[in-house]
Amino acid sequence: MRISVGEIVASHGIRGNLKVNSLTDNEKRFEKGAKVFIEDELLTIRESFKKKNQVIIGFEEYDNINDVLKFVGKDITIDEKDLGKLAEGEIYIHDLYGLKVISDGQIKGEIKDVISGVYPNDVYLVQTENGEVLLPALRAIIKEINTEKGFIEVENFSDYE
Repeated sequence: MRISVGEIVASHGIRGNLKVNSLTDNEKRFEKGAKVFIEDELLTIRESFKKKNQVIIGFEEYDNINDVLKFVGKDITIDEKDLGKLAEGEIYIHDLYGLKVISDGQIKGEIKDVISGVYPNDVYLVQTENGEVLLPALRAIIKEINTEKGFIEVENFSDYE
């Protein structure tokens, strides 16, 4: 399985560099020499630097804007085995998808998406019988996340319906 670590949003300059919205906390993910995929093509990062809230990336395999325009709108991915270890209490976002949301002992819905980078905290998009609910990922609300058993327990879910 491949995991998205960036979204290519535009080209940058004429030397084949791309503007990327990073989806990773790992600063080393886009270092020179790192291997990533765009679709099924394995690429090696030639250079990267931060510019505002984005990362500008160039690949060894490409040095012309006309050759990289096909990548705009695509995701940069890595193999799941290359994710690395997490610190105690940390969870990868992709592990949250599909977790049952439980409140007051009842299943209220299922996590369908996680919105990151827009608000000061992540927000879980929960699909319920009545539609979608935006649930802030705050310690005051989230009582337990158990990816092995497939659930997330929340406090007062009805406040967000």
